[in-house]
Amino acid sequence: MNLKSELFLMSLATLFVACSNTDGLFEMAPSEPLNNEVMRSAPDKDLFARRNGEALLTGAYTDPTDYSHYYNDPVIAEHASKLMCVADTNMAASLNGVEITDKHLAELKNYVEGTILSAETTQYAKMMAILKWIRANIKYDYNDQDAYSVFKNRVAVCQGYSNLMVAMLHTQGIKATVATGFLANTGGHAWVYALADGVWYVADPTNRNTVFKMVANLSQYKNTLQPWNIDMPLAQDERFVYDFRDKHFNIRQVISSDEQVSVPFGALGYRITAFDPIGGINEHVREIYLSLNIASIGEYVKGLKTHGANLQDIYVLNEENRSINEYDGCVYSIKYNSATKKTTYLKLLYVPGGKCEIEFAPMAKITSKLIEDLSNVEVIRFDEATLTFEDYAITGCPSLKEIYINMNAKVSSKAFYDLPADCQIIRYDPLETGIRPIYM
Repeated sequence: MNLKSELFLMSLATLFVACSNTDGLFEMAPSEPLNNEVMRSAPDKDLFARRNGEALLTGAYTDPTDYSHYYNDPVIAEHASKLMCVADTNMAASLNGVEITDKHLAELKNYVEGTILSAETTQYAKMMAILKWIRANIKYDYNDQDAYSVFKNRVAVCQGYSNLMVAMLHTQGIKATVATGFLANTGGHAWVYALADGVWYVADPTNRNTVFKMVANLSQYKNTLQPWNIDMPLAQDERFVYDFRDKHFNIRQVISSDEQVSVPFGALGYRITAFDPIGGINEHVREIYLSLNIASIGEYVKGLKTHGANLQDIYVLNEENRSINEYDGCVYSIKYNSATKKTTYLKLLYVPGGKCEIEFAPMAKITSKLIEDLSNVEVIRFDEATLTFEDYAITGCPSLKEIYINMNAKVSSKAFYDLPADCQIIRYDPLETGIRPIYM
């Protein structure tokens, strides 16, 4: 053991004192000494995807940190139309998120053909007949939004109107899907994209008896119907499923069974800008590689939190990505100063569910429930720059054994909640131990 390590261990022995006011947790020396040269996982640089001629869907929301256009962004309708025009239309052949039993769907089919339709022969004519029937017969009010319930009760809000229209179109072999987003000057809204006679149409069954051609009439609806999500997947290959989610061209599902998965730079000729796998992640995947194209991992990180139990690390091409970065296999939102070329970690976005030890990036404050429900983590180390721990900062980690924090940190009495009773809160002095923050 070298002299520096001996001095480090001697200094640690003098630092730990009992603490009786933190919900049964106590501060003491760790079962094994803290090593001031923590080995963080390192990415394989060759696994990051690179540009291959993909077009960037440009516009007001290209910068995901710019929320000035969040509720009024006409360019999003253009993004969606471009993607829908190159999408695999077979993806719209199923009902996707519109739930209805086969029995009820058959009943719906009989009604459409026996009551709504008469002499219509084209898909367009059938679509318009269905749209006008819904507009004339469904009352706007809050009730069950299930397609069959709307049909029976004749009551719905926009989601129910759209669910019913998609189900009725489906009975006639007309491919359709629900879009959700923003109705300008009103609020959240749902409407329908339908493929009739080979042309995509935009239909708002809640408000209109007419439809728009998705491409040719873009200027007539882009300021009004601005999609955030499209229910149907856009395409699928042997490794991934793609969709439009949270205003981004997104990875919806990871099919690949490789342990190391590189998220592609683009698909369908366009750059992918989000990785929010709400459709699932193959259980064999351990590492995910995100290149500079990925600006978002989901507004609520739902896909990763739900399906990332076996992930051990997510790597980001930190040197080039200006929206998110990785630190010890975890993902953070960042602010990059182009003048000084320095990165500031703003918020922890995601911790892989399979990690056992975590060293967190320099952050001034750990807010409520920032770290929760990590079943495998055993050791957590916080940088010396982290000096505030709010109520319930770390909660619901049943395997947690040791938490390392700056001895000068201000810790709420409920900061560490619902953790094992013998979890050790270990306060270190960075000046005496030689630990220094690592800024990227």
